[in-house]
Amino acid sequence: MKRLLLASITFLAIFAAACGGGDDTPSDEASNDPRAGWPTTFRLGLFGGDDAEETIQNAAPMKKLLEEKLGMPVEIFTGTSYNAVIEAMRADRVDGMTVGPFAYVLAVQEAQAEAIAVSISTTANPPVYDSSILPYYISVVFTKKGNGITKLDDIKGKGFNFVDPASASGHLAPKTALIKKGYNPDKDFQTVFAGSHPTSVLSVANDKAPAGATNEGNLKRLDTEGQINWCEWTDGKINIPRTQAEIDAHFKTCPDGSIVVLAQTDPIPNTPFAVRSELPKSFKDAVKAALLSTPQDAAYITGRKNWYVDPSESLKLTSLDQFYNPLRDIAKLLNLNLKELAEGG
Repeated sequence: MKRLLLASITFLAIFAAACGGGDDTPSDEASNDPRAGWPTTFRLGLFGGDDAEETIQNAAPMKKLLEEKLGMPVEIFTGTSYNAVIEAMRADRVDGMTVGPFAYVLAVQEAQAEAIAVSISTTANPPVYDSSILPYYISVVFTKKGNGITKLDDIKGKGFNFVDPASASGHLAPKTALIKKGYNPDKDFQTVFAGSHPTSVLSVANDKAPAGATNEGNLKRLDTEGQINWCEWTDGKINIPRTQAEIDAHFKTCPDGSIVVLAQTDPIPNTPFAVRSELPKSFKDAVKAALLSTPQDAAYITGRKNWYVDPSESLKLTSLDQFYNPLRDIAKLLNLNLKELAEGG
């Protein structure tokens, strides 16, 4: 009887220890671990564009920064489209991503993505932090002066390059701008999807298409690289809202053969850095802190030519996700089905 009682007491003691009843149990230690639930590797998904290897190479400064700040390896994955990256997050194959701003709106619905910071790029040479640059950009409808297109009406019945169905600056924003000006691009123009921003512009520059859409940053970059001759704004600035009268007056001063702007869109929120919302808050906070350190990281800015901010406080937003509500308004105007768009292509 004594042996049976002793055995019962021993079993209960072992059972209690296994259930974590003591203060020094492994489960208590795990719950106090500030890195509890963190992934062992941070998997980052990027849109590969025309050259996936170049995309990975350009992301090297970000990879280095995150590895140093998080104390873990970072693996870069590329997708052949925005939708491919979204699908990777939906399938838990990536933990974070940077995709176009409208694609982010899709990712919130399809992959429970959560924006934690907004990217700001610079075209300065050498690249340096500039606090005056805003976290949004502007898309344009453009043409090549001298090809017979002098105004939007002249594009009717002719070819027009959009970029990608899910691209904010290459499709959705310029399409919305055209609709607001009284055009139905799908009926009034012979629209095609060029596949990338550079292709959209170079096609027009090389007389393969009469007009197209892209963002002003792409025009600036291609001009700087000597691939096109863009008749840039007289103040040398991009992503500044201009009146139609200002745009028309500038058009008249541009030489034939140059890429010229016919119309602007409303400002578009910059690309966010997003993570899977179900990741531990402590991990998301650590990633955000790493990104928000970039304005003070000269080496990072030199290599990546961008930095990250969170404009929520200055814009009085309760969450960074609200910054992208204008894109949701575009979806309503265009009567877009976000789920179908996310699954297509």
